[in-house]
Amino acid sequence: MAEEVPKGPSKPIRAWEETKPPQRKSWRKSPQRKQELCVPQPFRADSPSYCNACLRRIDWEEKEALEYINAFLTSNEQDEAKKLKFLDSISTLSSLPAFMDKALLVGKIKELIDHESVDSLTGVMRQQAMLAIMKLSKMKLPWLVLTRPSLLATCFSSIFSLPPAHTMEEEVEAALCTKTLKIMDEMLKALVCEDQEPNLLVLQIILKVLLPWTTSKEVHERLRAVGRITWLMEFMGSQCKFQEVEEFSVLGQLVGCLTLCCAEQEQEIWQLAVEGLHHVYSFMLQLKSKMPVNHGAEYRQLLHDSQTERAFWVTNISNITSIFGEYFDTSECMDFLLVAIKGMRDSSIHDALTARNMLHMILEVPGLSLGRVSEAVKNIHNHLDSISTPLARQELRRALLLLGYRFSKEVVGTLLGCSLSCDSVAAEMWKMLTSQPKTTRKILGELVSMLQEPARRQHQLSERPAGVPTLAATRALYVILQEQACRQEVKELFPQLYVALLFHVTHTVQHTASQEREHNQEDTAAPLSPVRFAVKAMEALLLCAGYKEQVTFMMKQGGWDLLMNSDTHHKGVCLLARAMVSLNFQERNWIFHHLMAILNYRDDRRYVPAVALFIQLLQCPDLGNKLEDAIVEEMSRQLRDHQTVVRWLALKGLLNLALLPEKVGKLQRLLPDVLERLQEVDRDLIRKAIAVLKHLLASMDRQSASRAAVQVAEQLLPLFDDVSSKLRVLSITLFKDLLELVRGPNRRQMKEHVLQSLVPLLLLVHDERPNVSQVCWDTLSSAAQFLRWHQLSGLIQHKETWQSCDCLACSWRISYRALVACS
Repeated sequence: MAEEVPKGPSKPIRAWEETKPPQRKSWRKSPQRKQELCVPQPFRADSPSYCNACLRRIDWEEKEALEYINAFLTSNEQDEAKKLKFLDSISTLSSLPAFMDKALLVGKIKELIDHESVDSLTGVMRQQAMLAIMKLSKMKLPWLVLTRPSLLATCFSSIFSLPPAHTMEEEVEAALCTKTLKIMDEMLKALVCEDQEPNLLVLQIILKVLLPWTTSKEVHERLRAVGRITWLMEFMGSQCKFQEVEEFSVLGQLVGCLTLCCAEQEQEIWQLAVEGLHHVYSFMLQLKSKMPVNHGAEYRQLLHDSQTERAFWVTNISNITSIFGEYFDTSECMDFLLVAIKGMRDSSIHDALTARNMLHMILEVPGLSLGRVSEAVKNIHNHLDSISTPLARQELRRALLLLGYRFSKEVVGTLLGCSLSCDSVAAEMWKMLTSQPKTTRKILGELVSMLQEPARRQHQLSERPAGVPTLAATRALYVILQEQACRQEVKELFPQLYVALLFHVTHTVQHTASQEREHNQEDTAAPLSPVRFAVKAMEALLLCAGYKEQVTFMMKQGGWDLLMNSDTHHKGVCLLARAMVSLNFQERNWIFHHLMAILNYRDDRRYVPAVALFIQLLQCPDLGNKLEDAIVEEMSRQLRDHQTVVRWLALKGLLNLALLPEKVGKLQRLLPDVLERLQEVDRDLIRKAIAVLKHLLASMDRQSASRAAVQVAEQLLPLFDDVSSKLRVLSITLFKDLLELVRGPNRRQMKEHVLQSLVPLLLLVHDERPNVSQVCWDTLSSAAQFLRWHQLSGLIQHKETWQSCDCLACSWRISYRALVACS
């Protein structure tokens, strides 16, 4: 297939030449119309027609032309002759009046081009329209109006989509096609050179519209696009001055597209592409030398050497990539990389091997710097599923690992945003990112940071509702934790992952419970609910880190279900923490100090789970004595916390500590805080406080225990009448134990409390529950012995209720008089 063929081996290819080979069968049936080839010439400002003798006539012609243009703009004229006259009238003008709507004028030209058939080329409408655009550019019409992408796209589409020249039956049509392409080149040159110096901003706009045509599935369309690019770059490479511009943002994409075209099977295309790269190289050296460069001395020396020796030799794709890659800035490198990724798609018309080599080589460029990392991650996510070649996917993995290692925060944030539900493509990318240890550590660290960020900060950074980024991070972690290849890195970061996931589970439970209350529904049991997914991620973490026994323990104890319910969540956290007491010292130590920091700063979102984990770790014997004072101070704060669940957890933690003989002594100063808990409304709290008091008193010396027993007894008396039989039994039993602790001068204070207890105890001895009745008889017996009322003690031993009451009344009057006399 040959559309643009040089006439001889010594003649260079020109971008606008389309020669017709010997007559052959028509490529496509086209209506045959004979029309004289009449190509208007570009307007020349220095024409002799501007002599003084003709000025009056020119003024009259321009006036007539303006009137015709205005009338045409407001009409819906379809006659071709009138359309051509409208375009010719524009070429007649020397300037446009201020009142004329320039945008409407350009829009009408676009409309005329757009209405031309792309099946054949039989007239000069396209040529005339482009000549009109050239004329308008010389009238200093704003370049933003003339270089609208929609206008350029219409021009390119209308001409590039025409049949190949060799399929045209009439020689006049083939010649017309070649002439039309030549006028397009002149129009592009006129747009770029509106002033004396080329406008790089206009060039960028033109190239951005042209470059997508280099990936067209039609060979003749690619050929025409590459021809225009090569012609433009040849012109730009010959220029010495440009209008100042901060950046030329299309260079990387331009080099990438032409590099892919160098591997085309069509000779005309790859020859033009190689020639185009030569011109781009010359243009780039001039451009880089004129633009402000913020590089070091090494880069400036490289640029100087290149300007001295401008030889450009293309041997293969690697050679092209290396030559240009040395000069690319961060954005240009990224553009080149993105072109390579798109070229590797199964649907791409370009050679996938070439695209893969481009990607490979750009990553090998010494001192490679990349910008717009988020865009690269999004492109990989968009195209990964359409790239099936194993070697191509391997290069993508290599690129992703490089990005993940250098820009882990940006990569993680972007990939989470690409797929909040972690679709199959995102899952594959997470696996790629964690296929090398050094990148895995960074990726896991960023995911931990994402989970630890407060919900309010996430809300500020994202338009999505608070909590959504952490949910996406949890799903990503779940995928990563299924991979055995990253077990070692997971083990190294286990404490951080464990704590971050635990807090995320708590936050998700609280958030879900709040939504359920608002909508009066429950969905925590749904297979894909956020709560269940967060808990599954925690389970996956334990399994990946080698804690299979702990997972089994949680399953047997129903711990996972407890975690998912907002009412029992704190109990589930305690179970999970209890299962992890067997962690090694380094892991426990990191977790404990991290928890202390959270508790000190009182992070409300994480405070409750932190307390739950904290109180379980108190059982570990190797926390160190230097922490004991800080622990006791923290426990005191927790016992006085406004949240019931925190006070419940604190008492549970105290109970754990009280079971350790070497630690219980430090807890004695918490006695006043624990005593206050006997006045709680929540009976579960009171029962735990009683249990803690029992252990605290048992650990004291005789003198201290004697004083404390009197204080405790006073707080226990109101509980004898509680509606809960279990609480009554606990309080009465502890009261009985207190009687054995009181010694010396404390007996007189204790005697008053004992006298107050006798009547409630006698009223309870006939309780229908045997355990309650027996406890009361035993306590009455101990009370009588404490008071040294031997007669009452004998009656109680025989359980003589009425006689005991009579004896008690008599003894009580005697004791009361004695107490009054003493006072």
